[in-house]
Amino acid sequence: MPLEPGYLILTMLVFFLLTGMPIAFVLGVTAMVMILLDPSVMPQIMGMVPFGGANNYLLVAALLFMVAGEVMNQGRIAERLINFASSLVGHIRGGLAHVNILTSLFFSEISGTATSDAAAIGSVMIPQMKKRGYTVAFAAAVTATSATMAIIVPPSLNLILYAYVSDTSIAQLFAAGIIPGFVVCFALMFTAYVISVRQGYPIEGKFVFKNMIDTGREAIIPITLPILILGGILGGIFTPTEAGAVAALWAIILATLYYRSLTFRALLDTLRVAGKRSAMLMFIVATSTLLGWYLTNKGIPQDIAEGILGISDNYWVVLLAINVFFLLAGTIVHGTPAILMLVPIFLPLADQLGIDRVHFGLIVTINLGIGQQTPPVASVVLVTCSIARISIGAIIPSLAWFLLAMLVVLALINVFPALSLWLPSIIL
Repeated sequence: MPLEPGYLILTMLVFFLLTGMPIAFVLGVTAMVMILLDPSVMPQIMGMVPFGGANNYLLVAALLFMVAGEVMNQGRIAERLINFASSLVGHIRGGLAHVNILTSLFFSEISGTATSDAAAIGSVMIPQMKKRGYTVAFAAAVTATSATMAIIVPPSLNLILYAYVSDTSIAQLFAAGIIPGFVVCFALMFTAYVISVRQGYPIEGKFVFKNMIDTGREAIIPITLPILILGGILGGIFTPTEAGAVAALWAIILATLYYRSLTFRALLDTLRVAGKRSAMLMFIVATSTLLGWYLTNKGIPQDIAEGILGISDNYWVVLLAINVFFLLAGTIVHGTPAILMLVPIFLPLADQLGIDRVHFGLIVTINLGIGQQTPPVASVVLVTCSIARISIGAIIPSLAWFLLAMLVVLALINVFPALSLWLPSIIL
C-alpha cells in the first residue's frame, strides 16, 4: 500500500489543524495513530525516536539564539538601531518607511525570528509613522514584510532547523542568506519609495554626516553581535552552538551592564519567556521527528518524488511545483513545523533534480517567509496588526505590493542560484 498511509496522514493532519489543536500535538498524535495502526512497527519506537530527534547538539544553537534575540528585544536595543538607520536613509522620500526596513535588517541579524523583529520594531516605528502622516495599513505592511528578513539572514532560526533536518553545513547556509537578505531589503525599499512618491509621504530631513557618526557610535556595539556571530562561525573560531552561547552572553552583558536597560528581575522574566519558547520548539522537533521517521520508514517521500516526476520531468516545472507547494504550506503552517515536517519529504526530490541543498534551503525559507505573511496563519501580520490596531483585511491592499516585491526576489533566487551560492563558495 504505497500511498495509502500518505493519504491517511494528510487527512489527519488537515483535520487536527482545523480543530485548532497545537501543531506539536497535531504531528505527535498523527504519528502515534499511524504507528499503533501499523502491525509492522513496534510501539516502543514512540519513545525512542522523539528523544533521539530532540537530543541534537545543533538544536542548542537555536535555543541560545532565541535567548539572545529575546534579551535584545526586551533591552530596547532596537531604538538605537532605529536612530542609526534614520541617519542613513531618513533623507529619502518616505524616510520612516526606509528606516523601518533598514532597522529590520539590522535587528534581523540579532533576533533570528520574524515575530520578534516585528514586535520590537513595530512597537516603536508604527506609532511614529502614524504621527508623520503615513497610513496605519502602510506602516503595518512595511513592518511585517521587512521582519521576514529575520528568517533569511543569519542567525535565522529557520536556517538552523533546515541545517538540522537536511544535514547541511550551517556555516554555508548562514553565508548563503546574506546576499538574498540584502536583495530583499533593496526590493522592499524600492517598493516603499515608489509608494511614498505617489502618496507624498515626507522625508525626515537632510543627510547630516555628523548625525550619522553620533548615532552610529550608539549603534555600533549592538551591530557587533552579528559580526561576532558570523565572523566566529565562518572563520572556524567556534561552532554554531558556541556562537549561540557567545551571542546570548553578549546580549545579556549589553542589556544589563552596558546600557542598563534591563533589570535583573526583568532579565529573569525575559529568560523565562525564552525558556517557554524553547520548550515549544523542542516539543515540535520531537513530534515532527517521530512523524518524519514513519514517513521515511514507509518510503512516502520517495513516492511523492516519483509522483511529481511522473507529471513532468522538466526541471523548471518541478521546481515551480515545489515553490508553489511551500508557498501554500507557509500560509497554513508556521515556518518551524513546516521545515521539520516537509523538508525531509521534498529533499529526495531536490536531490534528484540536482538542486544544491544550500540553495534549496534558501528557496524553502523565502517561500515560507512569504507564506507566513498571508492568511489564515499570517503570524507576523497578526503581530503588526495588533500593534497598529487594525484588521488583517485593512492591511491587505498595502501588503500586496510588498509581497509582490518578495515574489520577484524569490524568482531571482530560483533562476540564479549564484545569488545564494556565490558567497559560501568564496569565503568557505
